[in-house]
Amino acid sequence: MHKSVSAICAAVLAAALSGCASTKAEDVRVYDPAELVQNQYETVARLWVGSWRTAFWVPTYSSAEDGVAALRDKAASLGANGLINVACYPGAGQFFIGSDAFVCYGNAIKVP
Repeated sequence: MHKSVSAICAAVLAAALSGCASTKAEDVRVYDPAELVQNQYETVARLWVGSWRTAFWVPTYSSAEDGVAALRDKAASLGANGLINVACYPGAGQFFIGSDAFVCYGNAIKVP
């Protein structure tokens, strides 16, 4: 009995982990807005702008490249395989004056 329960738990854990790892950040493509028409993809999430929390806090990055990498990681974790409408702005907002902080956002999408 104990061995069968352990085997079932191991199988469920393996299935859950394989489902989580189906999309990797390096597999997430960043699309130019002119590359796709809206009916060619499904929007999964609007990253960093779709919550009331962004009125008080948004993640910042030391470079635009770091910001895009973080967006790709988040998109992959949501099961998206692309990003569109990606933008990064240096020193955005009153709290970042004189700093090297970048604010980045975009839409996580799924392209068939």
